[in-house]
Amino acid sequence: MNLNNNNLIFKNKYAVVTGGTRGIGKAVSWELARRGAKVLALFGRDTKSAGLLEKEAQDQGLEITCIKGDLCHDEKFAEVVRQILEKAPQIDFLVHCAASGVHRNAMELSLKHMRWTFEINVFAIHNLLQNLVSKMPRGSKVIAVTSSGGTKVIPYYAAVGSSKGALESLFRHYAYELAPQGIAVNCVCPGLVLTEAIDAFPDREARIEKTKAATPSGSLVVPEEVANVIAFLCQPEADNIIGQTIVLDGGKTLLS
Repeated sequence: MNLNNNNLIFKNKYAVVTGGTRGIGKAVSWELARRGAKVLALFGRDTKSAGLLEKEAQDQGLEITCIKGDLCHDEKFAEVVRQILEKAPQIDFLVHCAASGVHRNAMELSLKHMRWTFEINVFAIHNLLQNLVSKMPRGSKVIAVTSSGGTKVIPYYAAVGSSKGALESLFRHYAYELAPQGIAVNCVCPGLVLTEAIDAFPDREARIEKTKAATPSGSLVVPEEVANVIAFLCQPEADNIIGQTIVLDGGKTLLS
């Protein structure tokens, strides 16, 4: 890839992307790096995917460094923060793509299931933001990937959906509190995205077909589209988009 310097709008910017080595997170890491940012892609377990991403980025002349660590474990969390602060003199973009959860009906969810889901989807980014916000200058952006399950009922999605609802509420409070510091906070809500994450649904194929049929555009969202919206929100032109949830779903929510 021949990078055009005129397109390096994020040159000298530093980005932290949770869940940044697979699925939507990988697409976000790649797009921000393609636009010139130095990206720190956080991941929990999949060392192989992280290694492949770093190799691909190096081959293309992009700056992506993968940092392994469990954000839900105090000691490992502290080590991740140490590495971030060691590698980045400032944090211009903090993007929360990491997500997990148990796909069961609500009455089948144990407290352990709920704690696990909320730890990753909500508590981790709260802890991370508290530790990094002092390094975020005016013009910085904080963005989370949410889902329509945060406001609607989706079968087998009670744990994840409730955590996404909590995440959106928390981000509205972040937006209000951080706007005076020149930090813009928003969420991006894509429709069903074809990543390996949907393999966890017991009704995967039926869910895909049902979603396509209910989507006016007739096509599902792909990770690169989500990454492009997030990259736009990171630009100065989006400084006054504050506390919003940007929906990217091919028009599906127009009908439901």
